[in-house]
Amino acid sequence: MADEQQDQIPFDSNGNTNGTVTVNPDRKVTYHHYGKLAARNTNSNPSNIVSSLDNIYERFLNEQQLNEDGIKQRISKLRAEVLQKKNQKISIQADITSQEQFKEDKEKRIEELELEKIKVKDGEAPTTDYVPFVIGTFIVVLLTLYLFVFYSSSGYSAFYGVKQGSLGFINPNVFAEAQNKGGGLLAMIILFPVIFLGLGFLIHDALEKKKYLFITGLLTFTLIVDAIIGYKISQSIHNNEFNAGLTNELWRFDMIYSDINFYLVIALGFVVYVIWGALLHYVLNKYRELQPDKAIELRVDNLNRKISELRQALAEIISKINTLKSQISTIENEISDKEKDIIGYENGVIPVNIPLLQASVGDFMNGWFAYTNLMSPYDAVKRTQEAKEKQNSWIEKKIQALNSDK
Repeated sequence: MADEQQDQIPFDSNGNTNGTVTVNPDRKVTYHHYGKLAARNTNSNPSNIVSSLDNIYERFLNEQQLNEDGIKQRISKLRAEVLQKKNQKISIQADITSQEQFKEDKEKRIEELELEKIKVKDGEAPTTDYVPFVIGTFIVVLLTLYLFVFYSSSGYSAFYGVKQGSLGFINPNVFAEAQNKGGGLLAMIILFPVIFLGLGFLIHDALEKKKYLFITGLLTFTLIVDAIIGYKISQSIHNNEFNAGLTNELWRFDMIYSDINFYLVIALGFVVYVIWGALLHYVLNKYRELQPDKAIELRVDNLNRKISELRQALAEIISKINTLKSQISTIENEISDKEKDIIGYENGVIPVNIPLLQASVGDFMNGWFAYTNLMSPYDAVKRTQEAKEKQNSWIEKKIQALNSDK
């Protein structure tokens, strides 16, 4: 209570308060408490806000004063910060130079592709290479014949068993034996491989339409069919060995896991089938590309795609360059402000930390508002609104004055 009794307001000759506050010098008063005192001693009169803020400003300046050693330390720190900012600026400028080179390279490449696209449209496209198509076609034909024979023979062996004494499940006389058993069986043995060839063509069509789930289904179906064929062949071969006295064990399902014939069917059937399907897709696409109009269309589409990718990369480079230049501008402003602060300290002029000043004023006003809100709601709202307007006007003018002095 003793301290508060020493907090008082000077009056002018007419007995009116001028809005200033005298505070016990032995006690550290915060800006928030100072705001409460100002509001209490002036009855929260907004007309006194400006003079109170002037006092706040004077106190703020006094708090920013440094002794000789403090000034030297501040100058040394500012110079170190300036050197750091200059090095940062040099690094960013080097990055800008590098990005500018990337930008030039992208622009040059885009120009080359645009010219190439014009030449392609004018019929000056490079000669198409037919060698991959011919080689691919030759391999596909051979694999088609192989799959036809393989599935005809393995299918016959799966349905009618492996002939006793046969060296393997590939029957070289499959068509002759099928013919002896009737034309219907012969037709089935001939048409059975067509199922797999048809599935291979469906895979090509699905790849064109990017139906990957459908492709997975086709491959799974083919693998299951090959596994069934492999199982039947392995069972038939084992039974032949049992009948010939080569083994004493009756066939069991788990024998399939150690039977080499089962894995041979999968490898020679399903694996080759997948290779054949991939090659068929390649050959059919290559044939389409060899058509004059289609070749030009595909080449133009490819060039457009490359140009689009380059333009996107170019846009990213330009955006990065602009960002770096903005950083350079910000750093230059920071360097300029710090160099002005150094000159100010060297000449005895204390640079004003504007954000800190705004925070100090805010603390003062919060204290002022805290006391004012104890009044009746109507008076509190009215006085608070007017005080905020005067505060905003004062701080705006003060910042403009400080900036103009730099």
